[in-house]
Amino acid sequence: MKKYAFLWYLKILGAAAAVNCFIELLGRKSAVFMWKYMMENPAVFFINTIIILMLFLPVLFTKRKWFACILALSVWIFAGVVNGVLLTFRTTPFTAADFRLVKYALGMLTTYMSWPEIILSAAGIIGAAILCAVLWKKAPVEKEKIPFWLGAIMAGVNVGGMFFLVNWGISHNLLSVQFGNIGQAFKEYGFPYCFSNSLVNTGISKPGFYDEKLMQEIEKELRPAYTYDVWEEQPPNIIMVQLESFFDPYLWINNPVKEDPIPFFRYLKNHYPSGYLKVPSVGAGTANTEFECITGMNLDFFGPGEYPYKTILRKTTCESLPFDLMELGYSTHAIHNNEATFYDRNRVFSQLGFETFTPIEYMSNIEKNPIGWCKDKILTGEIVKALDSTEGQDFIYTISVQGHGAYPDFPYYCSQIKEMDDFVRDLIRTLNSREEPTVVVLYGDHLPGFSWDASEMLGGSLYQTQYVVWNNLGLPEEKRNVESYQLGAYVLNMLGIHEGVMTRFHQAFLDGRTEMTIQGSLVKTKQLQRKRKIEEEKYLEDMEALEYDMLYGDREIYGGESPFKATKLQFGIEPVTVDEIVISDHRVLVYGEGFNAYSKIFIDGKMTDTMYVWPGLIISEKLTEKKANGISKADIEVWQTGKDKVPLGQAD
Repeated sequence: MKKYAFLWYLKILGAAAAVNCFIELLGRKSAVFMWKYMMENPAVFFINTIIILMLFLPVLFTKRKWFACILALSVWIFAGVVNGVLLTFRTTPFTAADFRLVKYALGMLTTYMSWPEIILSAAGIIGAAILCAVLWKKAPVEKEKIPFWLGAIMAGVNVGGMFFLVNWGISHNLLSVQFGNIGQAFKEYGFPYCFSNSLVNTGISKPGFYDEKLMQEIEKELRPAYTYDVWEEQPPNIIMVQLESFFDPYLWINNPVKEDPIPFFRYLKNHYPSGYLKVPSVGAGTANTEFECITGMNLDFFGPGEYPYKTILRKTTCESLPFDLMELGYSTHAIHNNEATFYDRNRVFSQLGFETFTPIEYMSNIEKNPIGWCKDKILTGEIVKALDSTEGQDFIYTISVQGHGAYPDFPYYCSQIKEMDDFVRDLIRTLNSREEPTVVVLYGDHLPGFSWDASEMLGGSLYQTQYVVWNNLGLPEEKRNVESYQLGAYVLNMLGIHEGVMTRFHQAFLDGRTEMTIQGSLVKTKQLQRKRKIEEEKYLEDMEALEYDMLYGDREIYGGESPFKATKLQFGIEPVTVDEIVISDHRVLVYGEGFNAYSKIFIDGKMTDTMYVWPGLIISEKLTEKKANGISKADIEVWQTGKDKVPLGQAD
């Protein structure tokens, strides 16, 4: 019995090692790179093999050993294939956070895959399910059985050994629980470990040094908040424009395009405050760059690959630029020329202090690019509407979408950022003509999803875009590199605004740290370098403690209770109204104002097929005679509804 059990253990251990090789081959797209990883990190490879082995352990307890073995193989191979596919499309590996994005991914399948590829993938999944069902019936059943006590001992030793090896790897710096660069982490630590880590590691763990005393010390070091009485007349409108996958192609050494696609952005970089912006993702993860810019929080302290929009922000508010600026009398708006429910923005933006949110469901005259994304030029008019909707000053956070993948080729990508550059030009001209004090912060959220290598970039990093701060205030043309979580605080510091704990925390560090230029460090001596490193380590430790306290801890920094209450989010700036309803034959005609292709007629709470005619008329046709005769005007409502059929707002 012991020999039989040992032989089966060797079989599943060998299967786990083979699966490990296959997964890393898919992820690294090269047998040479896979072999190099195995030879340079044999201990890490072995730890990953033991992790894979966890799914094979049921083999020790069943007579259907071959079926259990193949099922475990299928699960890991599926995960490896998904990882390889995602790395092809977005350069970001497969993590547990992607399970929360499945519904969005299904809605974009036709953008990233052709119909033959979709059909082939679906056939593969169905085929795998059928194969498992056949194997359950046809796979050989072992006559011998490993005694339960022996299987339990072997499994227990394996599980205990796995935890020991993982902790040993972490203590010897072979593994890490925090991934500053998630793509690099998957390469260094292996897919099985990193993916498993993302399953169990979410949120911010309580730092060992976190306590009330530390929060008090941090609070004492912050400069006092004060308002914008430094302005002689009125404070400026502040507009942040997050440009989808926007970057300077000239920063890519192998750039094949000779004509400059972004001449206006380049002009702005040369004449206004600008610099590199370090962002948390490559090829995807717009919402995470967005999260860092809006909240000032560093994603490094969260679980690997985590999207706070899909976790903590679904149930709690968070200090943010909108909340801070509301304290100073600003109205706060969000604008996005894509569906409102993407990344749950329709729910999250109220937790971040936005008062209005204008998604594509509230936009008219939409024009799309060849692969189906809304062109960014529509955003100029929406920004103007937000500015005109209030008498006071506005904070507007705008998220573009035109530069989204998948791209047929690099020249196509350049054609899209050229149109985005034209949008930026039109926006600045429009705002300049309004003669209101205004600041516009423009930046790319991440590099586009091509197969990049850091050595091909002039900046030496894939986690780096650029920003520029256009203004009509005469701000100094300072050139400085910042993190995306520092950007808001940095810009507000230029404006003499110091509202909000996180803002003042970053401003204190940025004011005190040794200046850095675009070309490199001005620090010359080892002593000053060492001092700067110590200051930065304390800065990061305090930031981690602050983030934990604000979102998961006792809110000591606020005196024990968060001062932020979720807003009642208004969708759209201009109202959608119903003036008259006509029930005629088998049709319902609704007359009103502000209708668009996303205006849907609901009867008895159910959405009907709705035809958009013009902004003043929508029609629901093909009602049965019984249905048409049985409804009244009181049963009819109009809702703005996206492609995922989630109603956002009802017409007045």
